[in-house]
Amino acid sequence: MTAAIALAVVLVIAVAGASMAMESQKTGQTPTRRPPRPARPDTGPRPGPGAEQERTRRPLRSRGRPTPVDPTAADGPPPPPSPEPEPEPKGPEILRTGRSAQAKVVSVVDERTIGPVTRSRLVLRIEEEGSDPLEVTVRHAFATPESRGSVKVGGTVPVRYDPAEPRRVVIDLPQG
Repeated sequence: MTAAIALAVVLVIAVAGASMAMESQKTGQTPTRRPPRPARPDTGPRPGPGAEQERTRRPLRSRGRPTPVDPTAADGPPPPPSPEPEPEPKGPEILRTGRSAQAKVVSVVDERTIGPVTRSRLVLRIEEEGSDPLEVTVRHAFATPESRGSVKVGGTVPVRYDPAEPRRVVIDLPQG
């Protein structure tokens, strides 16, 4: 009986291998294999079939209900919460470290509008006292049609630029 089962298993494996080989010849590819699953962490010996076992469950997440206090837990106050790190300001570094100036708008070309956001290419002239006028091209995404409408040719816009590299310029419009 055992020999018959072993023979049947060997035949099933042989037929499956031959089938995969024929399939790969049809498609001209090598058979694909699934990557092995990562090993589960060892949770101790597993009981055999029919053995009684106590199921352990992970604690449920609290959904607004108070968490029960474990009487076996160590006494004493809980540790103080760690101070949250100060959030870093978002946006380009130039907005935080650059030199502030007013720039005259020489031209505005709207390149793309997606929903309320309009991406535009602006040519700006920055005229600082004691230095030559500088003309730069900047791309800016206006969050609302109102913010885009506030920038007109001949008007001025607040900008920030890097004094070490004056061609690095960003428009410094108020958010919102």
